[in-house]
Amino acid sequence: MSARDLEDIEAELLLLALRERYGYDFAGYARASLIRRLRQMVEFFAVADLADLLPIVLRNERVAQAVINFVSVPVSEFFRDPPVWGYVREHLIPALESFPRINVWQIGCGHGQETYSVAILLRECGLAHKARMITTDINADLLATAKRGRWPAEQFGQWRANYLAAGGTTDFDDYFEHTGDEVSIRADRLQPIEFVEHNLVTDDAFLETQFIVCRNVLIYFGDALQARALGVFGRSLERGGYLLLGTAESILDGDPAWSTVQPELRVFRRTTAPAVTCTGW
Repeated sequence: MSARDLEDIEAELLLLALRERYGYDFAGYARASLIRRLRQMVEFFAVADLADLLPIVLRNERVAQAVINFVSVPVSEFFRDPPVWGYVREHLIPALESFPRINVWQIGCGHGQETYSVAILLRECGLAHKARMITTDINADLLATAKRGRWPAEQFGQWRANYLAAGGTTDFDDYFEHTGDEVSIRADRLQPIEFVEHNLVTDDAFLETQFIVCRNVLIYFGDALQARALGVFGRSLERGGYLLLGTAESILDGDPAWSTVQPELRVFRRTTAPAVTCTGW
């Protein structure tokens, strides 16, 4: 048996442990990306191989949570990919004005920067008063970090530049308090945000939405999980609602339930009503 074959078996056992012991199912994630990140965890914990990591994960919940956090790829920054957010500001949010109420579901909160980017846009475009904003993640620790809304200040200059490039209309600094080498979001400037634990791998739609933001999440899913996630989106989005995916995703092309609004930025609109209507939450 080759070393690669042995590593594949070890990875399967580790994924089984995460699913059976802690309820996190990563089996459908894109395999190459998953194996690469698991190898990095081997180096981080200074063990010889994935087999040595397995008993630690089974018996130590803190180590297991660290592995889960790492595998779930929490990458986020304010207004990352400014052309995307410029398009949302100029085209999508005005289109959402036709709905009497707007539920915005942002998936994969990371450390919260993207979540608050959406909230800032809603405020500046005058929709905060009729918008309910929900952000979800599979990781309770990340949700707590995002809710706290505090980050190292070292990237703040880049965030400000992103905001301006995305068409920001006010002073970006006014949304924050600076304390030493950290910045904190001024929650009093934004509408309340609901932080909810939700797993696209196992959970279903839980509310009717008009706008879903799910950027750079599905690229880590295999085909079956991508199809499942899109089913969840379809059962959540009201007819005429919008879905914003990351620029790296290349799915939904040719699906009659969706129309492509902006192909380069991966913006789609729901053309059919959900088969099952969410009752709210």
